[in-house]
Order: sequence, then structure tokens, then C-alpha cells
Amino acid sequence: MKESVSTSFGAPALDSRGPEWRRLGLFLTLGTAFFLLAVVGAAFVPLSWPDAIRRSAHPTIFVPLAVALTVRLVRRDASELAPAALFDPWPVGRVSTHWFLRGIALGCISALVFALAFGLRWVPNSQWSGTSAALILWAILSTAAAEEIAFRGYGFWRLIRLVGFWPAQVIVAGLFVVSHLTLGGYRLLPALVGNVTGSLLYGAAFARTRGVAAPIALHSGWNVAQHLLLSPLDLSATPLVPTFPHSPSVREYGAMLIIVGIVMVAAAVGIIGWRASRCDPTDAEGPRPKGAA
Repeated sequence: MKESVSTSFGAPALDSRGPEWRRLGLFLTLGTAFFLLAVVGAAFVPLSWPDAIRRSAHPTIFVPLAVALTVRLVRRDASELAPAALFDPWPVGRVSTHWFLRGIALGCISALVFALAFGLRWVPNSQWSGTSAALILWAILSTAAAEEIAFRGYGFWRLIRLVGFWPAQVIVAGLFVVSHLTLGGYRLLPALVGNVTGSLLYGAAFARTRGVAAPIALHSGWNVAQHLLLSPLDLSATPLVPTFPHSPSVREYGAMLIIVGIVMVAAAVGIIGWRASRCDPTDAEGPRPKGAA
């Protein structure tokens, strides 16, 4: 029997919509305060420290605060909602490993297509450092966790219940793009293609597995593969350097973005259409948050 992600969390009764909107507002208010607190904390990291440490400073501070907030709110909601309407707020779970591998696989598929279509190759990097690689890996994992908890966590769950799955996907995808344009320094076209399709993919993983662990792992796996195979964040943190026969033209660059978008969309469609009987054990029934009554 196939369970629709569109109805997986139910919807509030008419007389409960006001309290649910207020609970969403509470999460956004406190979450924004924690985000700004993390900004202040990260500002104290010395500029002389490695770039990877400075990259990870903000999410390292933000993630524990956001997880604590999310768990606290979900436990409170557990006293009012049926278990089937809830989601698992913990960032790591038994689903993490294979969703991480799926993210790696998506990156490998994209890299393979680039190799066949555009001559992408990899050369050994004699300058790479294991320490730099470990620091960048932590930055990738912590950043993915921060983004998924913020964009595909409690707020996304509330939006799904209040406005429906697809309107929630559109709203969150738009916010995801804006955040990468303003805070991430992305250019418009990569943000529109990569972030929109990525947001839809991670949102589908959240709804299908009913928790944040899967989208965090999927996002992390994709970003790790992207760092190692396509676009290194730090050349000293990868044993292989991707190279092209020539600098990609505008047309080739656009084609690469389209390929990435197709891979993301195809994966999202596959997740949405995934039979409930083949989902993770937590899929069939709503997970009960740890510690919930």
C-alpha cells in the first residue's frame, strides 16, 4: 500500500489552526534568535584559524541549540497529537548510513555523466592533508545538519500540516534559495537550479521517512561527493582534483546545472513514489519522539 507524502502528517482541525500557526511562529522566533546567537559566537573565531574551522563555527553552535528547541517542541506536541502525526526530530538515526550513501551515489552519478559528456577527469593531489580533509568533512556535515534542521525540520512539518505538502515545499524552496543567494554567496542560476531541486529532494526525504535524519544524511552525502568529485571547497582537503580539458563554456556550464537538476528531480520523484512497504521501519507509522509520553 502506498502512503502519500501529501497526507502523511495529517492536518489540524479548524479550531486548532490558530494554535498551530502560533507554535510555528514560536519556532521561527526562537530559531532566529539561536541563529543570530551562533553568528555572534562564530565571529569570535580568529581569522588566522583554518578556513574549515571558520566554516563550521556557526553550524557547530547552531545545531545543538536548534535540536534542543525542536525536541522540546515536538515532545510538547506529543501530548496533543497522535504519534502518526509527529516526526522524529533527532539528527542522527538508524536510517542515516544508507541515506548518506544515497547522497554519495547521486554525486557519483552526476560526476560520471560529467566525465562522459564533458571529459571530467581527476588527478592525484600531492598537497592534500588528512587534517584539512577531516575539518572540511566536519564543516560539510555540520552545515548540512544546520540547513536541514532549519529548513526541513519543525517549521517544514508545521507548514505541511497547515498548508499541505506541495505548498510547503514551494515556500521552503524559495527560502532556501534566498538564504543561499544572500548568506551563501551563490549566483542566481546555480541557486535556482541546484537549491530548488535540492530542497524538493530533501523535503521528499523528510516526508517519506518522517524525520530529519534522512535529509541530513542525504544532503551530507551529496555535499561530500560534490567536494571530492566536482567542486572542492578546499584543494588541501581532497586527495583528487577534478579537471576538465578546458574551462567549461557558458553553454556547457548550463548543461551541467541541468544534469544536476535532472538527477535531483529524478531522485525526488523516486522517493515520493517509493512504496511504504519498502521504506525504513519508521515510515509505516509515525515515529514517537524519544522521551515522549
